[in-house]
Amino acid sequence: MAPIAEPTNGLEAKFSIPYLTAFALLHGAPDTESFAGIDGAARKLASTVTVIADPEIAESEALLAVDGAPAVRVEAALGSPQQPMSADQLAAKRRDLAGDRVEGALDDLDRPAAELLDALSA
Repeated sequence: MAPIAEPTNGLEAKFSIPYLTAFALLHGAPDTESFAGIDGAARKLASTVTVIADPEIAESEALLAVDGAPAVRVEAALGSPQQPMSADQLAAKRRDLAGDRVEGALDDLDRPAAELLDALSA
């Protein structure tokens, strides 16, 4: 799902497990602005990250090892059914992705869909 070893732009960075791992270690969880380009320090650290598929762990599970020794285990990705986002986390993600353009969009279920589409394209 994220096969790009050495991303050259922000879009590719979203699909690079080594880069995302390095970025998170250096800066914490990325947001939309984190993908405006490539972070040089994250790119450098990413070159030391090796991704190994392990059939013994679940699909959304990850194990981070340092020098071959397990350091961190993530049993379920945030947002997965096993670890759903809280209402506050989901609202923060929505604001990060869409700003305030969709706030309250579903408050009026009789509102024409065309108005919502207009708000999203603004």
